[in-house]
Amino acid sequence: MQVFSSAVNAVLLVTVGIVAANILAETGIFSRISSFTGPFCRISGLSDACVLSIVAMGVNATAGKSMLAEYYRDGKVTDREVIPVLIMGAFPVVLGESLFRVQLPAALVLLGPVVGGIYTGLNLFSSGIQAFFAFLYGRRFLASPSHALPPVPPASASALALNRGVVIAGCRKAVPTLRRVVPVTLAALIIFSLLSATGVMDLVAAAFDPFLKAIGLPGESAAALVAQFIHFSAGYAIVASLLSGGVLTLETALVTLVLGSMVVITLIYIKYSVPLYLSLFGQFGIRISLVTYAASMAAKVVTIVLVFLLF
Repeated sequence: MQVFSSAVNAVLLVTVGIVAANILAETGIFSRISSFTGPFCRISGLSDACVLSIVAMGVNATAGKSMLAEYYRDGKVTDREVIPVLIMGAFPVVLGESLFRVQLPAALVLLGPVVGGIYTGLNLFSSGIQAFFAFLYGRRFLASPSHALPPVPPASASALALNRGVVIAGCRKAVPTLRRVVPVTLAALIIFSLLSATGVMDLVAAAFDPFLKAIGLPGESAAALVAQFIHFSAGYAIVASLLSGGVLTLETALVTLVLGSMVVITLIYIKYSVPLYLSLFGQFGIRISLVTYAASMAAKVVTIVLVFLLF
């Protein structure tokens, strides 16, 4: 029953995001926004289509990635731009959809304003350094005439509209993408549920234990990491309990939380990101998944080092 509920929720979220992206594109709003993104395009080396996709990710991650895939298939975005755009898009996703709407309230309530606030800042820092280095990559390797692409053509003043015809057109354009994404998403959820039911994910969680001992964290921290496999809020609750009991200090609590976020990211990739990238970009999605996941993990490692240095 839980697997069915998770599958229904995932399909609904993916469907809403992709349909919304296509409807918004039909209204002409993203073409209007492109008139304000020119300066950033020039200094980052990215095309208008790339920047518009990043903007859309801040509203809905799936919608923005779907939009990027459409631009990629239409030739408005090159394969060299896709990965930097997705890495840069992690910051608005964390800032908007993931952090302030979901994780920040839970962190402040369960961990308290000090620990919850600092941990929230660390999450922003982690995604921010990813975006910064992707920006530098764009400046170095993409900001040249040989890689420049024509901007997305602006819409006329009368093109910006939201009516029944626009909604129908957007829904129709979303159908091909949904046919690719939904089956892969469902398959990934079923496989992940089978791995959890057979205890494979528990073995993966247990693999963290030697690493915890190597960096000086108490064995009790493993309980918080295992809880992250259930839900991030469960991990927050266990860390809060260990803090109040004096088992964890501020430093070890923050490191445990950052390690827990690495668990959450891994789960997100297994359940959603890898299937989504494969369905949207085909075989190129494998490379996208590996590079973006590596970038996320590297940023978290830098964040852990920063915690050890500051606290």
